[in-house]
Amino acid sequence: MIIDGRRSAAWGAALLLLSWSASGCKPRREPVLAKVGKLAITEPEFQRRLAEVTPEYQNYVLTPNGRRQFLDILIRQKMILSAATDAGMQKTPEFKAQMDRLKAEEAERVAEGRDYLVTQLWLSDLRRKGVLSVSEEEVRHYHQSHPNEVQVRHILLSTPEEAEVVLKMTRSGGNRFASIAQTKSLDADTAASGGKMSPAIYGEIIPELEDVVFRSKVGEIVGPVKSKFGYHILRKETEKPIAFPMAEERVRRVLEKAKLDEHLRSLQSRYHVEVLDAQFN
Repeated sequence: MIIDGRRSAAWGAALLLLSWSASGCKPRREPVLAKVGKLAITEPEFQRRLAEVTPEYQNYVLTPNGRRQFLDILIRQKMILSAATDAGMQKTPEFKAQMDRLKAEEAERVAEGRDYLVTQLWLSDLRRKGVLSVSEEEVRHYHQSHPNEVQVRHILLSTPEEAEVVLKMTRSGGNRFASIAQTKSLDADTAASGGKMSPAIYGEIIPELEDVVFRSKVGEIVGPVKSKFGYHILRKETEKPIAFPMAEERVRRVLEKAKLDEHLRSLQSRYHVEVLDAQFN
């Protein structure tokens, strides 16, 4: 999981403060680089903190002067922490309130990590049992049936009426599709690049668009096409064969996903799904 750097630093400091109040915990014997009052800076801590800085600065810290300068930064931080602790900041209502918030956020992250771990272990178990196994023959047959890769631009709109208006704009002459996508598309991930989507083989595009995209001609503008995201105007930029070695792993992922989807459909009757918020119906 990716954790915001500021939160991570704050949580690390909070854990440090909590460790002072823990009883019966003996510190591990680690090489100590410096001491600031009762606090120590160990070699493992130095390396952990160094890993948080930019690669360019890490290269500088490899030099003797850089290493000492970085240690001085850590010493200053420990001095600030010591002064703040001596001032009793850990006893204030603000500290306790923010610690409660940090604990709640950490509990959420642990729960998310647990869910991720359980999911990955289940998927690994399905692979071991052969439920998701994909043979070399299946991969090659799929590639032979779908040997091409396409490059597509799209414009995403919220209503069919808007989509019809934008479709006319794209067909009104001139190569305006990319510029219209930049100003009109609701897909923030692709709008900046003129609506350009990642190159895709069959199975990598959302199902509602896939057949339309692969049936259309290069340069053709089609739409509106409805999907769960909204209404799409599409323009196929290129279509060309992709060599098997370049496509093999992508095909394998497509086939594995299809087998997982099939397995989930077989389990669907066990788990009742009910959408309670009307805006999602």
